[in-house]
Amino acid sequence: MNKIFNAILLFILLSHGVLTVAQQPQKQTRQPLNYGFVSPNTREDQKLSDALAGMSSNEEAMILKRAQNLGCVVRRRVTVFKSLGSWSDGAEQAILLRMRSDEASLRYLLSRLGRDANQKSILYFHPKSSGRSRIYLLRPRKQTSNLVLISETLERAGIVFRTLVPVGNTTWIYIVDPKRELGMKVRNAAKRLRATLNWENGTAEFVGADQVPQAKLVFDKEIVDYEGRNPNLPPTCDLQNRKNR
Repeated sequence: MNKIFNAILLFILLSHGVLTVAQQPQKQTRQPLNYGFVSPNTREDQKLSDALAGMSSNEEAMILKRAQNLGCVVRRRVTVFKSLGSWSDGAEQAILLRMRSDEASLRYLLSRLGRDANQKSILYFHPKSSGRSRIYLLRPRKQTSNLVLISETLERAGIVFRTLVPVGNTTWIYIVDPKRELGMKVRNAAKRLRATLNWENGTAEFVGADQVPQAKLVFDKEIVDYEGRNPNLPPTCDLQNRKNR
């Protein structure tokens, strides 16, 4: 009789334990997908045609490789795309960087890229439900790789700053809205381009300064502060590969 009672009691306890675990909220271990924007361009007043040519330049190839190599330093997988940053009276070749990480690691990686490329600033977006900024992604349903036409369409819709990312035979359009002021204009642009529209709230920030020397000081501080909090960071991916040969 005692054996039967003990077996029943054990079954009840185990069942209760399973139910308790199932009802507990699971911790989120996957970090958000961040976005970083940085250019290798150092020319002033560059035109759209120059920027389009610059997307195939050695400088563009070098910053793409540098961004991927820095992924090993922050122990994150970094995905990088060639992109075109354009605005009403200018444009520049750039890269779009995507990485799942904390905000500090993103700032560090982009600061290293900005410093090495002699940039005045970098821009990043870190997803956060309570964030006051927003990032939009427009994906035209019709395949198109005509970046000039897309830029003109966005300009007519009132989108002054935009990043165009060629992906296969089409183009993805990223619009960072620091103060959430562009909602109506973005929807208008999506309608004109017959594009699907997705958005996410978060923190958007430019890191840098108005001039390159001052920006370098800002980048250096970001780098030193991060490395102080995270000593003994591993080397870049290319250096690790050389050691393993």
